[in-house]
Order: sequence, then structure tokens, then C-alpha cells
Amino acid sequence: MRSSTETYREVAERCSAFEHKCCDDGLSNATDDTVSCLTCKHFSNAEYCKLDLYDPIVKNL
Repeated sequence: MRSSTETYREVAERCSAFEHKCCDDGLSNATDDTVSCLTCKHFSNAEYCKLDLYDPIVKNL
């Protein structure tokens, strides 16, 4: 993990592009409504933001 769980949550709360990941069937994941980079559809399995928004946001925390 690149950052702490708390940092991922704080970044996601401040990110204007945050969108929950969807399940394979196209339905949103109703069991995890946590706002975190880890639950964002723009955050890759390799733990980086596909939109390059993570670093600028975390820099201003």
C-alpha cells in the first residue's frame, strides 16, 4: 500500500472526480460505500490514480 488508509480516505473526500467502483455486473457495490481512493473507479490495482489527481491533492493535505 502506497499510503495509509486514512490518507486515501482524506484524498478521496477532496477529489472532485471520485466515483465508486462498480461490480462486474454493472451494479454499484452496495456493501462498501466507503469514500476512499481504494474504492474509486479511477484508482488502479497497482494503487495509482489513473487521472493523476492523487499527488496534487495529497500535497495540499
